[in-house]
Amino acid sequence: MSPLTRNEQLHLDSLEEIKNCPLLESTCSGVDLDMPLGNILPEEYDESWEGVRFSENMLSCYLRFYELGAAWGAVEALPDISGEFNLINFHDALQASDPGTARGKTDFHREFLSQLCPIDRTPRSGAGSQTYIRMQAGVDELELWYSAVADIGQPPYPPGFIQLDIDYCEYLRMLLLTKGVHGWQYLFADISLDRRDFSDSANNLTNMLRVFPDVFPGRDYSSIRARLEDRL
Repeated sequence: MSPLTRNEQLHLDSLEEIKNCPLLESTCSGVDLDMPLGNILPEEYDESWEGVRFSENMLSCYLRFYELGAAWGAVEALPDISGEFNLINFHDALQASDPGTARGKTDFHREFLSQLCPIDRTPRSGAGSQTYIRMQAGVDELELWYSAVADIGQPPYPPGFIQLDIDYCEYLRMLLLTKGVHGWQYLFADISLDRRDFSDSANNLTNMLRVFPDVFPGRDYSSIRARLEDRL
């Protein structure tokens, strides 16, 4: 197996933290490596992606794992908290079917949906949330979009999708902090969690910030705490 990059080692170490934490019940997976991102040409997967390029930033932080993921929940002695992530390598992501182009109500909706490729999902818990990367030519950094079974999004984009204000590398860094706690992506979206239909996500994030600083000492959760306070 090729030597791991520093970022790959950080994410394997984070996965081990989840596995070995006695306060979390978890199921984890992922070790084998796939091709580097630099060897992947988007137009070979879809001719409409001609001109889409991965930034140097993405090339430097990309994780080559075929799959890397965990689903976990806190033991009964702790406040109710759970999470899941399942990172998909881009070779598979670019071959995945788009999230329902046929259901697009306008030409813009259909084009937008055809540009989305899943990079993170929640198959074990069935939470129904996914994070996508948007395959667009001529942009410095490819956008990230989050989809969930919730009333999110705004025109002209189709309902159920909301853009994240972080890039791919920042997304990976936040996974090291949050361990994929359900709803963490809302911290990086233009949305208020002070709504009845978001109470579960707000409680999950609040409990995460009560528990994680003690469970995973040495990590700085101040930025996460500030973002949550801004949305409550």
